[in-house]
Amino acid sequence: MFTILATKEEVFHDYPQVTEWIEIAEKLTGKDINVDKVEFLYSYGFFHPKVEDKEKYYTELFEKCSKMEYNQRVEFELSKVRVELTLKVGQFVLSNRIKDFLPQIIKDIVSEITKVKMLVEFEYHNNQSVKNSIPDVDKSVVSFEMIKDLVKSDYNVSLDIDDILDKIANNGMNSLTIEEKEFLDKKSKEM
Repeated sequence: MFTILATKEEVFHDYPQVTEWIEIAEKLTGKDINVDKVEFLYSYGFFHPKVEDKEKYYTELFEKCSKMEYNQRVEFELSKVRVELTLKVGQFVLSNRIKDFLPQIIKDIVSEITKVKMLVEFEYHNNQSVKNSIPDVDKSVVSFEMIKDLVKSDYNVSLDIDDILDKIANNGMNSLTIEEKEFLDKKSKEM
């Protein structure tokens, strides 16, 4: 999972129920909590069902996804995202999964990752209408290094982008091999 430090303004805007969490923290700690001293973190990852035949599953998924234009694809990718919110005050930590809600910052990151995934996939399926549907990558939202590492692991063995994103989501950018990084670097120069 990836973890993002969030501002209190973002969290209170995105998830007003967090005020209940602060009340719970006050009851459990027996202290008044200064909200300015609370640290808020979003953690997110991509859910994939457990299947017996992973190769078949990912092959079918790639075929399905390779035909989706950007708007449909980003909705599909967002449907796989799971988010946890963590509230930390000193040594006290309260964390829980947020259901039926995605913070805007995570939507923005997943949208940019999806664009890069689609551009890399284009090299294999060569569907021009799909490529034409992809907006420009906004490098101010996520660094290309982050996306590059995320996408690269998918193409190392079976050239499946979802595997690359899973590898990055589960193990971070440093988990990618040199070959995976070089491959993604090559693809980024072609964009």
